[in-house]
Amino acid sequence: MHEPATGTCACPSCGGTLRPLAPDSHEMLDVLPVSWRVVRHIRPKYSCRACERIVRELVLVDRSADKAEGEAMDLRHAVAVPMTSPIEITVGDYAEAARSSIVVLTAGVASGDPDASRLDLLNQNVKIIRDILGKLKTEDFAGILIVTSNPVDVLAKVAHEVSGLAPGSVIGSGTLIDTARLRGMIGDALGVEPRAVDAYVIGEHGDSEIAVWSGARVAGVPLDRFPGGSDLDRRELLKQVREAAPEIVARKGATEYAIGLCVKRICEAILRNERAALAVSTLLTGEYGVDDVYLGTPYIVGKNGVERVIELELEDVEREGVQASAALLIKARAELKD
Repeated sequence: MHEPATGTCACPSCGGTLRPLAPDSHEMLDVLPVSWRVVRHIRPKYSCRACERIVRELVLVDRSADKAEGEAMDLRHAVAVPMTSPIEITVGDYAEAARSSIVVLTAGVASGDPDASRLDLLNQNVKIIRDILGKLKTEDFAGILIVTSNPVDVLAKVAHEVSGLAPGSVIGSGTLIDTARLRGMIGDALGVEPRAVDAYVIGEHGDSEIAVWSGARVAGVPLDRFPGGSDLDRRELLKQVREAAPEIVARKGATEYAIGLCVKRICEAILRNERAALAVSTLLTGEYGVDDVYLGTPYIVGKNGVERVIELELEDVEREGVQASAALLIKARAELKD
């Protein structure tokens, strides 16, 4: 599945057509296979949105072969509608999944209860994660693993431990979706598009996450100096970010579109070797005064997965918030039975 670096680009980001390589992009094609296989229980809308225009091959693995085949059939019809980027969609097994560039792990039990914490799902979902990772390890998987199952930070840490992969090769979706939500809310409040907002949510993807207000900017201007920025109810905005998923779950049972686009964004950064700054989750080793914990913060993401940690400058209260969030995750991991 490797595509040769011959001066034309056959990577899925080109929409299935050939075009000249950018001067600095030719090296990635001889190290990254243009296939992506997703493991188990992936929702059709989630999968279709996440793989659109960035992959050539998608293999679905599920405990129920009939369900996987039904999902594959539906997705084949979906990708045919735009008549653009061709994607081969099949049902496979763990041997096939292990040959992938990227495996996206979405399996797990969703509570469906808007009042439940993501950490409430831990004891159920860790068994599923360990089972899947054990099978991938048996098949010598050596690609990059993206974990979206909740509680994502603890489960990504477990996935790292079980898989034997380097920390940078096991990536949780982290606070990428929370950061997007915060930027959208700030943009709505100030009457600017979200892309003009530079603000991060860091820490646990969950109730203890914090917003880094001290570093927030709009069009390069510190938030406090941007018209209307100092009048924002920051406590309420963070509350809305934290409660966004439960509000959606209460109305439709699950979140799909935004997290699907977040997974797509991570895959793009890897497959295109973008070295993009994304608020995902991987192992911290002393940053923010915490150690041996998966935590959401900006990282540089490229062809090797997470390549660098970006430690934000924080005010004292923000640093204390991150450390409290890390302590909660460390405690949750310590209480798991190995």
